[in-house]
Amino acid sequence: MTSKTQLESKIQELESELKTFKEQLNNYKEVTLETASVGDVLEDGSIVLKKENGLALLVAPKSTEVKCQWSKEFSEVFDKLKEQGFNPSQWFVPTQEQLTLAYNFISHHFDDNFYWSSTEEFSAACASGVLYTNGIEGFSSKASIFCVRAFRCVTY
Repeated sequence: MTSKTQLESKIQELESELKTFKEQLNNYKEVTLETASVGDVLEDGSIVLKKENGLALLVAPKSTEVKCQWSKEFSEVFDKLKEQGFNPSQWFVPTQEQLTLAYNFISHHFDDNFYWSSTEEFSAACASGVLYTNGIEGFSSKASIFCVRAFRCVTY
């Protein structure tokens, strides 16, 4: 059986915890596309890569990333986006230049791995991408399994 003193003590603990939660709620500022900066994560998990002249370049959440062989369509990426409630038609596989931009500004949102790009094929057997251990642009065999993450451009 719980004593009156124990109950009063527990009420004080809960009131103190409630006060802390109320302070956190009062200080909470929702990040919107309009208020976001490069590197901020939006409510849907997208990451802001660039903002300029009313346009924003966003990177899909890590949870939508896939590992696959290179292809012109990268259907696995768009299937994963759809599975997670995103409209695949709003997204694209980034160019090598866009991947390098992401490496330079938000690399902590990526694994230390090679990421395929949509940039023109290097040859019939090889395609280009960016290695996220050091940011070097390069190419690899299309048969290799590497990461792919979608990007999109939106107005704000």
